[in-house]
Amino acid sequence: MKLINDIINELIDTEKSISSPLLKTKVLASRLQNEVLLNWVSNELKGYDTAGDLPDYRKYNGNITGTYINGSMQYNDQPVPTIGLKKELEEMLHSMDFYQSISSLETLKGENKSGKLEHTFPAELTGIIHQNWRKMGNPYLQLVNCKKSISVNAVVEILSFVRNNLLDFMLKIDSEFGNITEIEELKTKKEEIATIMNQTIINNSGDGNVLNTGEKANITATININKGNKEELAKHLQDIGLSEADTTELIDIIDTEEPNFDNKTFGQKVNTWTQKMLGKALDGSWNIGIGAAGSLIAETVKTYYGM
Repeated sequence: MKLINDIINELIDTEKSISSPLLKTKVLASRLQNEVLLNWVSNELKGYDTAGDLPDYRKYNGNITGTYINGSMQYNDQPVPTIGLKKELEEMLHSMDFYQSISSLETLKGENKSGKLEHTFPAELTGIIHQNWRKMGNPYLQLVNCKKSISVNAVVEILSFVRNNLLDFMLKIDSEFGNITEIEELKTKKEEIATIMNQTIINNSGDGNVLNTGEKANITATININKGNKEELAKHLQDIGLSEADTTELIDIIDTEEPNFDNKTFGQKVNTWTQKMLGKALDGSWNIGIGAAGSLIAETVKTYYGM
């Protein structure tokens, strides 16, 4: 079918915008009366309105950094911990979701010169993070400003996902039904086309996007630590990529202070160690996205303490 071939030819030309093949796909979806395909392509063209509609491949976690004063020293653009905040708030702070249309994302990619996308938190949110950090054992700390950022590679990945998966869908349709020339005959293949779409677009939603300086680093870890068991704690820390020296450092200090079980916060020594690990996630010496790093450390230490 000529329409499908036209879409394929435009998709394989990476110099061309994705908007044109998406518009042609919208025509195809309308003629096939495929509501799922039509909704997906319409959302990609105009942008997504609600979080419930946003697909996983448009959801990322950003790095949180800020400028703060501790005592007489000022630190600029350094990792800011969010451990101790309510889970929903912590997730919101790290979340960097992309609702924009494909054409807007293409423009964003083309015009961005810094290689980084940033969002500065309003004073109210910065104040909440500031108070939480002070409660963690830093009474003299003053958080001046705070922001979340992500590499512009996130946008590149979204555009690549849409192009590649739409191409997979069209190639599969062409392979299965390339001998069909009339749209009415292709309509009779609704169930087969729906299955192909599920295999190539709908359920193929990425790999848990967590970025660290532009590179994906996704770690899924089951925490098997019994309360107070240092051997299990050490093994888990090394399983998630921490060095033996960093692991030993936490093992040596974790029982020298008591956490606050009411506020679910850790002692000053553990907080200082945590900040050090977040710094390693940020500079790449611990190969994991900083958003994932904070969550992994928090849940690991909480499990050890039995919190």
